Amino acid sequence: MSSCLLADSRGKVSIRIATICIALLLCLLTAASFAQTPFTRVVDESMLKRVFPQAEHFSEKTGEPPVIRAYGEVSSNSSEPELLGYAFQTSDYPPEEIGYSSTIDVLVGLDTNATINAVFVLDYNESFRSSRGDFLDTPTFQPQFRGKSLQEEFRVGRDVDGVSRATITSWATTRGIYNAAREVASVYLPESGIRSLNDSMENVRAQLNPMSWEEMIAADLVQQGTLDYADGTALTLSLTYMGDEILGDILVGSEAYSQAERAASSRFDQGKLFLVGISGDASDPFRQERLSIRQGDAIFDLDRRQSVYAGSADAGKLNGKGNFSVAMVLPDTLDLAQPFSVSYDPENELSPLVIDVSISGVQRNLALGEPVPSPFSAPLTSDNDWSRLVPLSILLGLVMVAFWRKSAPLRWVALSATLVWLGFIDGGFLSVSHIINGMNQGVSLFTGNSALLLIVAFTIITTVIWGRVFCSSVCPFGALQDIISYLTPKKWQRTVPAWIHDRAIWLKYLILALLMVMAVVYSQISIFQYFEPFGTLFFYSSSVLLWAILALILIACIPVKRFYCRYVCPLGASLGVLSLISISRIKRVEQCSVCKVCEHSCPTGAIRKEKVDFKECVRCDICESKLIQKAGVCKHSVDSLIDRGVIVRGG
Repeated sequence: MSSCLLADSRGKVSIRIATICIALLLCLLTAASFAQTPFTRVVDESMLKRVFPQAEHFSEKTGEPPVIRAYGEVSSNSSEPELLGYAFQTSDYPPEEIGYSSTIDVLVGLDTNATINAVFVLDYNESFRSSRGDFLDTPTFQPQFRGKSLQEEFRVGRDVDGVSRATITSWATTRGIYNAAREVASVYLPESGIRSLNDSMENVRAQLNPMSWEEMIAADLVQQGTLDYADGTALTLSLTYMGDEILGDILVGSEAYSQAERAASSRFDQGKLFLVGISGDASDPFRQERLSIRQGDAIFDLDRRQSVYAGSADAGKLNGKGNFSVAMVLPDTLDLAQPFSVSYDPENELSPLVIDVSISGVQRNLALGEPVPSPFSAPLTSDNDWSRLVPLSILLGLVMVAFWRKSAPLRWVALSATLVWLGFIDGGFLSVSHIINGMNQGVSLFTGNSALLLIVAFTIITTVIWGRVFCSSVCPFGALQDIISYLTPKKWQRTVPAWIHDRAIWLKYLILALLMVMAVVYSQISIFQYFEPFGTLFFYSSSVLLWAILALILIACIPVKRFYCRYVCPLGASLGVLSLISISRIKRVEQCSVCKVCEHSCPTGAIRKEKVDFKECVRCDICESKLIQKAGVCKHSVDSLIDRGVIVRGG
């Protein structure tokens, strides 16, 4: 009897459980069936009413960028209806942010005070939807944007609450709203202050984009330290401030920064990100919990949660400069206006690696919430500039005196000064990255750096008048190649066959074209360092690959004079193109048609008897000096050469 009652009781429980499960399933299906997201990108007036419920009517979508104007009632003081704000779709503002598996189109209403009026998700196609229904239509996610000012940072996990277990989608939705709204405000609400905020971001790009990683190290924007282990391996840490989206985009690429910021936001409500690039071949792997920060008497030990992965060093300035990177979440109480030190304890018999840090430049502006000045607003000279301008002016003056006087001793003095000063001490030589970024962003790149502006002006003016004088005597890597050729025994040197040389010279123009295309199409990927080995040498790169490339090029310069200038240098290629309009070229005389003295002496193979390939000529003075000194056939008069049958004049 008792067993029957027990079975009956179990049966009733099973029925209840089944009933509950069916009810829950029906609720889920009902929720999915009545999802408010329309899953369409075609906007109608009912949707516009979701973001501007107080509007009386709406305009057509017009303008650049495209917006729909929302109007209220006609006021008593005007015959025109009141403009309430602008409605727009985030899909009209590329690049669209990608969520878990697709882009997310959001209709946004922005009032005339640059404040979000409301948002309405129009369409997305995430894999979650099949099992979770319309998970962006929650009671809290979309409504929380109402009333948010564009002066806020819209950071998921900090000032925006994400959807549980949909962090990537929450992030993409939020960034799409924020970026599109800022673009609209910048154009249609110029008094809102958003334009100045956007200008600050452009000023950051204008000042940091032209700089290579090595140049940032030289400018003390990146601090480095190396820990040498007893087994001969080493660990190098590169530190720099990355507490802003624009810096993350420049330093590690937008994707890596977004992942780091998402991870940090999920753990901490506050705290700026600080980049740690890891490179070297250390036998003991890097461990983030061994990092600590000290400022004054305060010591901040960091646990594993305070460091997040920041990419594999394959994008941004860090591309190819390390093995991977992490981002430390800086303590709230750390004063970013004051210096501090970062310590890495190997936890063995070695002393900790301590790196002193001071945030400076545009990174300091962003860290302290200050506007970033335009390069145009920077004075052309400062107290620090004179320490660079004076030696540079003397050097350029020496170069021109040697050029005008055709003095070999003076040129060798200039070459030595160029190699030492511009190469190893100042590091202020030109790179093709300056040329490409200058074309994209204008002279604002150079006006904040007087020494750079001077060397750019000198290069352009001398190239237009005489040709590639810069390549001859102002490029430190060119000077190094000339010194290598001078020290190399003549029996080791070889003449490249003309048919090979004539084809190989076009390689540097292809490299220049590649760099220009990459700069436009894949601006976040930097490959300059693979084609400009002087950065490896003069900025002491930690990359084994880059040192191998440098070694191969220098070895090639032993048998072939100025091998790099001839076949690889993209900056030389750009100056070669400019030299096609040079107005003062090397003189040739009638004797040149039968003489090969200058042809054999030309370090770049630019001469074939009386013909000079001027785009390949570096104005090294060798052939002009021989002409002045009447070397070779020049020492004989034309008449004597005619009498001897060396020169035959036609008709």
